[in-house]
Amino acid sequence: MVIIYLCHQPAIGSVRTLINKAIIVGRVGQDAETSQVGDRTVVHFSVATSETRKDDQDNLIQTTHWHRIVSWDQKRNPFLADRVHKGDLVYVEGPVHYKSYTGKDGTEKHLTEIVLKTFQSLSPKEHSKE
Repeated sequence: MVIIYLCHQPAIGSVRTLINKAIIVGRVGQDAETSQVGDRTVVHFSVATSETRKDDQDNLIQTTHWHRIVSWDQKRNPFLADRVHKGDLVYVEGPVHYKSYTGKDGTEKHLTEIVLKTFQSLSPKEHSKE
């Protein structure tokens, strides 16, 4: 599992640049799904990462974290929709976005997602569904 969150202010000339980038290497939780937002196609899928630690009695405890990935890239989305499948090992990179909305039940909901900028399948070709 590799998760890197960067947020620093490197000096570039007289301007400071802030960085919002997540790098995730993990397993896809379900086949990529598509939806329409206006005239744009959106692809989303989840990626699981895990970490192992020892508790006070030296028992290994494994914790799984799920990351929601969303792509708005109209050129890449057909590829993602056809090639991202449950169980695939993938590398994804992009900024973390936070959203709030009111659910159908009237309660406020919060959503965290990574907006896909870089994608690489790390699974062997024979693993992917054709």
